Amino acid sequence: MMKLLDSTDRSLLLFALVPVVWIALVERRKKKNSRISVNDSATTKNDTTRNKPSVTIGELDLRRKSQIATGRAMDHRHDTVLRRNSDLDLNKTIFSSVKSPLARYFLHQQLGWYPMWSDASVARILALYKEQVPDDSPPPIPPEILHFMSEECDFRVEHADGSFMDHLRWCHDFTHCWYKSDALGSDSAPLVLLLHSITGVATNFFPMKASSLPKLEALLSPPVFKQVVAFPTFLRFLKQRSFIRDLQSSSNLFQIQSVTLHRVIDNKPMTLTSDEMWVALNYQLIHSLDFLPLTHLGHAKKQFPNGSYHFDSAFLSEYHELYNLLLSKNKLFVDIKPIQLLSEELTDCPPWNFYSFVKGMLSPKLVSATVEKLTFQNVQRFSDEIGHSLTYEFSYIKKRDDE
Repeated sequence: MMKLLDSTDRSLLLFALVPVVWIALVERRKKKNSRISVNDSATTKNDTTRNKPSVTIGELDLRRKSQIATGRAMDHRHDTVLRRNSDLDLNKTIFSSVKSPLARYFLHQQLGWYPMWSDASVARILALYKEQVPDDSPPPIPPEILHFMSEECDFRVEHADGSFMDHLRWCHDFTHCWYKSDALGSDSAPLVLLLHSITGVATNFFPMKASSLPKLEALLSPPVFKQVVAFPTFLRFLKQRSFIRDLQSSSNLFQIQSVTLHRVIDNKPMTLTSDEMWVALNYQLIHSLDFLPLTHLGHAKKQFPNGSYHFDSAFLSEYHELYNLLLSKNKLFVDIKPIQLLSEELTDCPPWNFYSFVKGMLSPKLVSATVEKLTFQNVQRFSDEIGHSLTYEFSYIKKRDDE
């Protein structure tokens, strides 16, 4: 990559690595001094003992209530002031197993903020949310599912924004409001999104053991169970990019009959029909919505790709790529509206720091390509660590001899 850069860009890139070294040293010190190890705060592939609190339904912050109320992500830069979250410790989150100092630094820059909302925006969002959810309570969840999550799973680890259960509740509630129908005619989408992480997340955190799969299967209908165990694999496909791009460029897209892939939790092969595949990708789009930046999403087309300041956000570029695929192929089943951008050109940026200063001087294409490469490498490493295959194979409808 260095050969592609002139001397100025090389100097800037090396300059940008200074905070990366610093964050690596800080994380190393945190890990050394922390009383709670990664294995204590999250379930890894080899965990054998856990002390679990009972599962309680999560809470929704204003960002999540806004998305449920409007069915979309919005640029909230006029509604909030971002403040640095100095308490963010990646070692206590689902990203604890990300080892690359550069990747961890990008995560810190994207996740290490908390919003201070204006009074007017709080009133507006709560009013919109009350229109969508009049009783301000989550849709009912079968008690046997909550019991299973309490007895067989461990959700103590933190998510990117709040607790794990906050994220699961948002996924469930948003799907309940905005996922109306799909090619399978299923009305169980909210349950799939509630359980989507139960058999593993992209960073090798496993809330449940593979030995509990029969119990889970007994609680769910076959279509729901199939989507739940397939979800972690499709999540890795989304981050690895090749699966989505193969679909986008395929000349035989609508002749695809099925796809065979491997479950993350035990690497067993499974096959989904074409209809089931598109449903799974809609579930991924819902999930991705919860990871998008809060502010400065556009308009900035003159300066940045996708009209966004966040050209270093893998979450945002993954979302755009999947949304465009589903929309262009007429496979968008969930009623997610386009991201609501502000009408004026982007002239300000999030709170200035050393990182944003350096990022503003580097080539957006270089930064976004670097982030994409790092994400690809991390996904491959995570799957390699647990013996999971990221390979997939499409089967196609056979043409008749007279065609």
